[in-house]
Amino acid sequence: MLRKVILFCTLLFLGTGIIMIPVQSGILLTNEKKDHVNFIPFDREVITIGWRHSVELTPWKETFEINSDGNFSFLSTIYQSYGAGTPDTEGTVELLSDGFIQVTDIERTIPYYSLYYIPISEYYLEIDSKKYYLSQLVPDYTNVQIHYKKLKLYEWLWRSIMEMFKEG
Repeated sequence: MLRKVILFCTLLFLGTGIIMIPVQSGILLTNEKKDHVNFIPFDREVITIGWRHSVELTPWKETFEINSDGNFSFLSTIYQSYGAGTPDTEGTVELLSDGFIQVTDIERTIPYYSLYYIPISEYYLEIDSKKYYLSQLVPDYTNVQIHYKKLKLYEWLWRSIMEMFKEG
């Protein structure tokens, strides 16, 4: 009887451990309620978030490195014209040959990137030169939070099942 209890506890412990193992990393898009809106498999260290400034109507890009703890560390921003929210008191500013301005060396780390998606801004995520447009990933006029996430086996299974129901 004792052997059965030990065997049961061992199998329970192993089973619980296995479903908690991270199996896939990626970029998780959530809304203000923390509902999962979309997931993009991602195994790189650098991500760029780009958009068109809603007032200046000029392109912007912010590039981040994903830390080992999943936080976003600022690498650079590139913009064409100065506007609200433009970094102006920190970092190293360089005027590029194409007329754009690049700011680097800003010491800023954030747990996730937050934005309000409106179609005119044309937000996108750029990973290895591939662009993922938010217009195809989230509903218009949505508060979006962009997280780095390592899905555990049970989360991956749940997401896979939900994707099958969406498609079918």
